[in-house]
Amino acid sequence: MIPLKSIHPSFITTNVKYTIHCTRILNARGSILCLCKSNDSDSQTPQPGDTRKQDLLAQIAMLQARKVRLTDYIDDRSAYLTQFGDEANTELDKIGENALKGLDEADNNKHREPDARI
Repeated sequence: MIPLKSIHPSFITTNVKYTIHCTRILNARGSILCLCKSNDSDSQTPQPGDTRKQDLLAQIAMLQARKVRLTDYIDDRSAYLTQFGDEANTELDKIGENALKGLDEADNNKHREPDARI
């Protein structure tokens, strides 16, 4: 499990805005990478709703990180269950083959006995 800690800066800048971009990286686990990019437009002052939007974006990023961890867990469990099912099928096939061999041998022995009596 990946712990996610919130970062609290010791200073607050009022003229810097950040945009969070989340993109899916193509790898075996399907991880999501969230990048922050500062907007260089110093001419605009932040609006009162900007902090709320940033909080919502941070919550979205945390939810997506949880989603990635959950997806990884489900993938691991799925792989385990697939392997377990394959092993069970192989074992059942061996049991079936042994049972058929036993029946064939019993059938051959049954046919030999009447010949031996004659």
